[in-house]
This record gives sequence, C-alpha cells and structure tokens, in this order.
Amino acid sequence: MLFIGACGGDSDKEVAEEPGTPVAASRLCDGAFDAPAAQALRRLAGTERFDESAGAGESSEAATFSLRKAVEHLHDAYRRRSACWVYKSGDTSGEPLLEIRFTASEGYPSGTRKKSGNDKVTYPVGRFAQVGSNGADLFFRCSTKAPTEDANIGDTNYVKAELFSPAGQMRGDSIDHDRMVILNSVSRKLAQTAGCASEADLPAVVPAR
Repeated sequence: MLFIGACGGDSDKEVAEEPGTPVAASRLCDGAFDAPAAQALRRLAGTERFDESAGAGESSEAATFSLRKAVEHLHDAYRRRSACWVYKSGDTSGEPLLEIRFTASEGYPSGTRKKSGNDKVTYPVGRFAQVGSNGADLFFRCSTKAPTEDANIGDTNYVKAELFSPAGQMRGDSIDHDRMVILNSVSRKLAQTAGCASEADLPAVVPAR
C-alpha cells in the first residue's frame, strides 16, 4: 500500500491509497507542487495522474514522505533521509519519473550562471542551481542545527535539494526549465517548513533562460 502525504500543509496526516490509485500532481510530495510545478510535471510526463512512494526505510516498511520528516532528517545519513518518488500512473517499469531528496550542506558550488562545457545549465535560483541530463541540484541558504552531537552532518548554513529525473523519460521543449520549476517549488515548501523561507529567498517564479 502506498501512503500519500495529505495536502493543506498537515504533514502529520497520512492518507492510505490503494495500490494503483492515481494521484493529482498538486498532491505529490506532501502537497509541495505549486500550480506552475504541477503544470510542469504534467508537461514533462504527458499525463495528468501519478503514483507516489517514499520507498522503504531501514525497517523495510513503507514510509510516507512529508516535509516535516525531510527537515528532521536533513543531517542524517543518506539512507535515513526522506525522499519523494513520483511515477507515471500505470507505468510498470519500476523506474521513478522523479526522485527528490534534501540534505544539510556546509557550502555550495561556486559556478557561473551560464551553460558549461559539460551540458549543465545553471539558473539564478538560490545560491547555486543547475540542471543536467540526469536531473537538477539546488543549493539555498537555510541554517539548521544537527539534532545530536553524533549526527552524520553537523550544523550547517545551507540545504541541498536534489532531483533525479533522466531527460530520456521527459517530454516537451522546456525539460530543463520544468525540472527546475519543480525542484524550486518543493524547496520553497521545505524552507517554509524549516522556518528559513526568508533566508532561502527562493523565487516564486523561476526565470526563463
């Protein structure tokens, strides 16, 4: 059974969905897709309905994705961090259309905001943002403290958002921009949940290239 995070910002609620029950784009990833992000996802996927999973945690039990949990596990090891996996409804390949993760970061890359020789395109979003053939990265200012002294990552001033989404699965003429729109939207919602929205200063609209 898949467990889908409820809408309306209530990250503590879990709504059980029967296997194969499609989910609207606006409900994905704990309702973190704003209207432009939901439209971008529909354009990329060529469909209106999706399935969502948070995979299996260390206990091998399905875990619902929530923004609150993502914030709580920012400083944990990779396997303990919360992830949102999005699939095209009815796709039996087992490959997610999108996988979104967040982690605390001590810094961010110092790159230029232009197309580089390795086919990655940067965007004026957050401290550093880029899209490549396999997805997108977005670093934004967000000061967080490690929950314990032995946490995998200590106190940091930034958060790294990662979107894994191979371009070969995407449709449309604005694949790079649409993936950044999605990652920015979910990042904005996470920053609000973490209480660092003003610090993150992520745009409501991602500038076109």
